[in-house]
Amino acid sequence: MVLTKRQEIVDLISHELKTPTVPILGYCEMLLNPKFGIINSDQEDAIKEIMKNINELQKFLNEIILKQKEVTDQDDTLQILPKELKTPLVPILGYCEMLSKKRLGDLDGDQLEAVKEIQVNAIRLNHLINDFWNAQQIELGKMKYLYEDVNVTKFIEQITEEFSKWMVKKSIISTQNIESNLTIKIDKSKLREIFENLIENAIVFVPDKDGIIEIIAESQENFVKFSVKDNGSGIHSDKISTLFKKFHQLDTSHRRTHGGGGLGLTISKGYIDAMGGKIEVQSELGKGTTFSFTILKQDET
Repeated sequence: MVLTKRQEIVDLISHELKTPTVPILGYCEMLLNPKFGIINSDQEDAIKEIMKNINELQKFLNEIILKQKEVTDQDDTLQILPKELKTPLVPILGYCEMLSKKRLGDLDGDQLEAVKEIQVNAIRLNHLINDFWNAQQIELGKMKYLYEDVNVTKFIEQITEEFSKWMVKKSIISTQNIESNLTIKIDKSKLREIFENLIENAIVFVPDKDGIIEIIAESQENFVKFSVKDNGSGIHSDKISTLFKKFHQLDTSHRRTHGGGGLGLTISKGYIDAMGGKIEVQSELGKGTTFSFTILKQDET
């Protein structure tokens, strides 16, 4: 049987969203096993509620996927996921927080590690659903943008601080070259998401111990140009044209390690296009990559 592009996308979404649920259920069963350690009744109830909500999410997802597989439309537009798919994650993350903070009673080291793994996979699942949902809204032209004045220097400082622990761990040198007194009217949350995608990619692909990431921002007539430059492994020229296609990632092993459904660059491009800009890539194998994007300056009103 030859799968259509749409069916391939549905299968990939199904696989990506189901993958984090397996360890969540596994660690829950482990915590409920007396051989792993004793828990009190409140902790047991919380763990059972996590399992209940994960099973509900799996059932909901299976119903969505089954319905989509019956669609014969060849279109690969992501009109697939309802926002309600996230509903079961709210109590799951809440119970994880209560267990990890020992609000329901003490847990030993192994038990806390199991709770942490449940939490990590629940957060990953939440991020995946957000990515698929955002890509869907962009394609349908329903994404909303809330513009505000943003001080670029302060914004870049905040973003780099968020990644500082990861950069320190890999001994990455981070530099900023930001035009002074630069302010832009933009959807701040979208700009943050764009930078998070680009900086995370750079961190993943720069070498350990001597990696360098530079962030640049400068005014250019009616645009502000931003760049994220690294000295990483670079991208082969025949791969650059596919970078912004849905579900593409440079290396599937990085997807398994760092999560994500291969939509980060697609979503970033969608935001940039909608805000009147464009994104481009310059790369050389073994020397590094620069992602640059422009954002149209909005009228000061």
